[in-house]
Amino acid sequence: MLAVSSPLRSLINKTLPVCIGLFAIMSVQLVDSVFIGLLGVNQLAVHGMTLPFQTLLIGIQVGIGVGATAIMSQAIGAQTLYKARAIATLSVNGGIILMSLVCLLLWQLDTQILRVFIHPNTDNPHYVLLVNLFITYWPYWLFSALSVAVLYLLTSVYRAHGDTKTTGLMFVTASIINLIFDPLLIFYFDMGIKGAAIASTLGYGIATIYVLFDLKPRRWFIGLSRHVGTLNYCIELIKMTSATITNQFLPAASAFLAMMFIAKLGTDAIAFWSLLARIESFLLVLTLALTMSMPPMIGQYFGAQQYHAIDTLLSAAAKLLLSFTAISAVLFALSTDLLLTLIPLEPPLNNWLTTALWIMPISYGPLGVCMVAVSVLNALGTPKTALMVSFARLFVLYIPAIAIGTATGDMFYTLIGATIANMLAGTFAWFKLKNYLKSTLDHAQPCVANA
Repeated sequence: MLAVSSPLRSLINKTLPVCIGLFAIMSVQLVDSVFIGLLGVNQLAVHGMTLPFQTLLIGIQVGIGVGATAIMSQAIGAQTLYKARAIATLSVNGGIILMSLVCLLLWQLDTQILRVFIHPNTDNPHYVLLVNLFITYWPYWLFSALSVAVLYLLTSVYRAHGDTKTTGLMFVTASIINLIFDPLLIFYFDMGIKGAAIASTLGYGIATIYVLFDLKPRRWFIGLSRHVGTLNYCIELIKMTSATITNQFLPAASAFLAMMFIAKLGTDAIAFWSLLARIESFLLVLTLALTMSMPPMIGQYFGAQQYHAIDTLLSAAAKLLLSFTAISAVLFALSTDLLLTLIPLEPPLNNWLTTALWIMPISYGPLGVCMVAVSVLNALGTPKTALMVSFARLFVLYIPAIAIGTATGDMFYTLIGATIANMLAGTFAWFKLKNYLKSTLDHAQPCVANA
């Protein structure tokens, strides 16, 4: 039986290693943006154009990881270990193949992608400069995104088995290697913006090689031909991950639409929104860690039919998240002047960033609650409910808020709209999750994708 006497302690023990790893990743991404910003606003704008596609690729790998982890953790809780091994093998290999195909497709669409954000005008030297920067950077960035996906998919197997320390350690290792190579490749070897992507590839690639050697003696994978239930497990995995990937497509689509609206405000706005997204990820580090550490715990409780522990765990997570985010918001607001000295920007970007750091962080607590609620609903085998919550957050609240804000031509109103949308999304998601638990969980049986 699983220990549930101290849910908060268990939650912190599982979440802290992942949180440290993600903190390292977010820190390096922020430093990446600072380094790229030193190259010029055009380079930062090109880097910003990758943001919707980063969300897309992360969405695919997270969708696969969440779905596979939900099935694996329930199988481990129910002591069906062969099933857990088969799902691990299918999810990692299938996920890498799918991610490779998506990256290859995006590479072929480079010119069409650029035209979405910038109006084609070959007579404009600024347009020609942006085209050259983007075409040079794009394939290197895609390969770095693929290296991130491979490491994530491998470490999701660790998390399904309750090992979050290895995930955190590998994220930290990749980040340190990335940070070492960043200034060398960008400035010393004069590779410019593509040096940042190569540094990321080296960091995640080296960490992946270590994980492959570490996994070999653990016997968490099997030869698929050796298990008669392989086809059934494959179908179950496809059903589950098709829903979770669709769920994760929504943030990618919303990021794409948001960037299209932001682009109407100019190149400076694209550069600013890119930098704000990195800072936002930094502030959401605990949220992201909880979305990775909680689903295996929820799945194992569900598989072991310890339903009362799920509600207790959720309450502990919400209190931890809201407290952490509130403290972070105050610290960021008070240290705005210091942050601006560390991130040299042009005057318009400086003013926008000052406003954003005072207004938006307070909304990341409710936003975090919404993100955690979605991951929990997926772990409970109700991806359709999770999809509905995500859709409401992004397309009923967030995108309309961005559209209204940019329609005014003022970034201030855009930031206000995004803040209100985040707070409403958190409130809606929490009540939706609690109502589901109250009406359904007491009568549930351990299963997958029964939404």
